[in-house]
Amino acid sequence: MFRFMLPLSMGLALVACQTGPLNVLYKEGSTRSQRQEAYDQCVIKALKEVPQNMVTEVSGGYSMPGYVDCDTDGNQTYCTEVGGYTTPITSQSYDTNRNLRSRVINRCLEDKGYAAIQRPVCDSKTERASYAMLTRQPNAADITCVDGQSFDPS
Repeated sequence: MFRFMLPLSMGLALVACQTGPLNVLYKEGSTRSQRQEAYDQCVIKALKEVPQNMVTEVSGGYSMPGYVDCDTDGNQTYCTEVGGYTTPITSQSYDTNRNLRSRVINRCLEDKGYAAIQRPVCDSKTERASYAMLTRQPNAADITCVDGQSFDPS
């Protein structure tokens, strides 16, 4: 029975790893290198106009001391520490300009004629190979699935 369960469980694990639809950069007739170049130019422009502003928030770091309880038994004294706790310090860093920079990137790409479209990930090897062989993007209606690099328009 184990011989049959292993392939089944591995197959289910692979299905669980697949992601949902991907956003891809789209402009009919564009090549991969043209899309990458446009994206890179827009990211560089956005970083110049809206630089990173990293902020770190720190929280926690509280300590409540316990007390020492001692008992004497004859000539010996035994002491133990009772209670007390420490909440560790936590920190989180983030870029306060991330959302604004994303909007600048999106406007730049739109000005260059690009848009984000969402398509499912190609399931079969044949579909992935077919998508990889596209030298230029066809009409959006003709793109049934995608494979490879996604575009995050947020």
